[in-house]
Amino acid sequence: MSSFSQPKIAEKPKVPKLEAGASITKLGRRGAPHKRPFSLNSAQSHLIWTSSSIMKTKEMTRVDLTSVTRVTKGQSTIPFVRQASNAAVSSKAAQSFSIIYEDYAGNETSLDLVCDSADQFNDWFHEISELVKYHIVNKDSEDRVQRFCRRQWSMADLDGDGSLSFKEIEKLIQKLNLDLDKPYITKMFNEIDIDKSGTLDYLEFQNLLDLLSRREDVYATWCALVTGDIFKGHRSVHTYCEAKNGKAYKESSIEATVFHKFLTEIQKVNQTLEQTKLKIEAMKGEDEKRDEKLRFANFRDYLNSGENSAYAIENTTQVYQDMNQPLSHYWCASSHNTYCESDQLKGYSSVNRYINDLMKGCRCVELDCWDGPKNEPIIFHGHTLTGQIKFKDVIEAVKEYAFQKSEYPIILSFENHCSIGQQKVMAKYCKQILGDMLLVPALRDDGSLPSPEELKNKVVIKAKKLPKKNEDEEAVDEDFEEQQKAAASAKPKEEDPDAAPEGPAKDQKKKKPKIAKELHDITFLSGVHFKSWEQSEKDALANEMSSFSEPKTEKLIKNHASDWVQYNKKQMSRIYPAGVRIDSSNYNPVPSWNVGSQIVALNYQTSCFQMHLNDGKYMDNMNAGYILKPEALRKKDITFDPMTGPFPPEEALNFDIEVMSASQLPKPKGATKGEVIDPYVKVEVHGVPNDSKNYQTRVIDNNGFNPVFNESFSFETQMKSLGLLYIAVYDSDQFDADDFIAYATIPLNCLREGIRNVHLKSWNGNNSGEFQFCSIMVNITFKR
Repeated sequence: MSSFSQPKIAEKPKVPKLEAGASITKLGRRGAPHKRPFSLNSAQSHLIWTSSSIMKTKEMTRVDLTSVTRVTKGQSTIPFVRQASNAAVSSKAAQSFSIIYEDYAGNETSLDLVCDSADQFNDWFHEISELVKYHIVNKDSEDRVQRFCRRQWSMADLDGDGSLSFKEIEKLIQKLNLDLDKPYITKMFNEIDIDKSGTLDYLEFQNLLDLLSRREDVYATWCALVTGDIFKGHRSVHTYCEAKNGKAYKESSIEATVFHKFLTEIQKVNQTLEQTKLKIEAMKGEDEKRDEKLRFANFRDYLNSGENSAYAIENTTQVYQDMNQPLSHYWCASSHNTYCESDQLKGYSSVNRYINDLMKGCRCVELDCWDGPKNEPIIFHGHTLTGQIKFKDVIEAVKEYAFQKSEYPIILSFENHCSIGQQKVMAKYCKQILGDMLLVPALRDDGSLPSPEELKNKVVIKAKKLPKKNEDEEAVDEDFEEQQKAAASAKPKEEDPDAAPEGPAKDQKKKKPKIAKELHDITFLSGVHFKSWEQSEKDALANEMSSFSEPKTEKLIKNHASDWVQYNKKQMSRIYPAGVRIDSSNYNPVPSWNVGSQIVALNYQTSCFQMHLNDGKYMDNMNAGYILKPEALRKKDITFDPMTGPFPPEEALNFDIEVMSASQLPKPKGATKGEVIDPYVKVEVHGVPNDSKNYQTRVIDNNGFNPVFNESFSFETQMKSLGLLYIAVYDSDQFDADDFIAYATIPLNCLREGIRNVHLKSWNGNNSGEFQFCSIMVNITFKR
């Protein structure tokens, strides 16, 4: 059966130490460290351990190594932060490592281990890293259906006896979000149990999933392709579903010329007939006939594949944009209060947050710097009870992880509250640790900023500098002042011995903090107080940038949008959340992107709709972290206002999107138990105000595995380069708020025509676990 054929992938690394097992110290989520026996289940790629708690399920005492995102040395995660005062743990940083993974619910978490010796650390860290690398490299090349089948098998066959009973199948079907009655399951089970053993082996289980996975809309599209109806003018898939003739065409095949016509006319793919023939050859399983014909299983697999994504593949797999323009001509993926794990009042801080954001493609991270004990600068949210981390540790993490995801420049945004002495220490660490990575570039001959290409693999610092000659003293950072006001109103009564010292006296708050020359000398982007559009245009240098609070941003966009567009063509601006957002919630970044603000800083630690938009936007250009703005936001001689335009004719995009069906939707938060969901789909466009629009499909009762919607919606947009298509799936609830299931965000200028697959992510933006399989099929038609 072609859909379950095993592809040829790289050889799996040998891991003798993992297979032999060992006793290793594991850090609990909140409790003390404890020894646990660990071993590898090679067949299922699970790292497993035993727990003394009877409350822990098997899912809670294993890590699926196919869901691991990275393995990090040292003690950067929250469980290690909690053990900072425990010398038995903190003294063994060189023998510690963390496995960062997505659990069965789609949440990012960590398994934090302390080895007994350097040899044990070297063996286990190396073997786990190699195995994780193997799974990451081969994840996309391995057949998606086969991966799904193996995952469901391993989840169902918990006793590992190599077979599944009727009871195990019944439980699995409920987990898969299908509402099937027991007589129907019994009939299906008996038909598939060919050897009448009373259990299903793996091959029989494959046949069961194949039967359950049948989708009416996909088969109807195949029928229309076989008959040629798909080429007879625009017809919706809903029409094909009504016109199909039973199973008459399932065993049919089509010639390469027909598939080529489908790819070029319906999918708008630019390729030759010879390339189509090679594609057909690559799609066939080892047991299939070697001819140039395409069969239903091949077509179904193509529609569900990553190659058929509605998000243009060429935009996500290569840096295709011009990276030689001034830095101010790009949007830059940026995080706010990067050190925070949760809220900005009492939450933990960790170095792992920096690693996490850098590995997600973030290119601008924030460091709130304060005087620490023993002349060691620290990072935390001043005058609050948030945790504290060492400035040095963050700089070391930047050196290690800055360019693993993208080779384009990192901007370290310093909010500097340190004394002159500790500012000198900051400068020393930056120069010693970063070495040649640290750069203070010159402006170009025309006064513009250097380009991302010129700054490849370099770290630049944004901070306040010493005042220019005859320059007046400036107010302290508005970002800090606003957040302190908000924090003061919510400051808890209890005292924390690790809390920051009291702030400066009131009569000192208006004075500009003193800046150490050593820090001034390594700073390129100079943080300055914004005075006026006219002053910026006339006197400001391109590397002078201002920060704007969320409330101030809203006012300026409302009253001076076109002025701000012009400002952002030369200089960079940083936008940050309102001080009242002590819960680390986020604002809508779209209006700021619309006026060309480059550093629209969001709380990456907070999963929310706003981060969903950010995630989709920066998947473009190979997730390099820099997106080239449209000409209207770059060229000095173009006047543009996102409210009123003018909108260039080539920026218009009118399109229809038919939501055909969904596949393998998880339960809310990836739960393995609970009721079968009643899904519906929201389809929205977010961009300039005139382009924003939203729709919603009907609810499909009791089917999250393969619900069919077949509903069409129309959008008319004037500025596609500023537009984002947002698709989200919800579970309808009559008596409570509807539960969020999954989402996808696609920039309109990355949208592809045709019958396309939209891969979905969890609320947290993850696509491992159950979320690596869920998707929506859409039919997109551009109106010309």
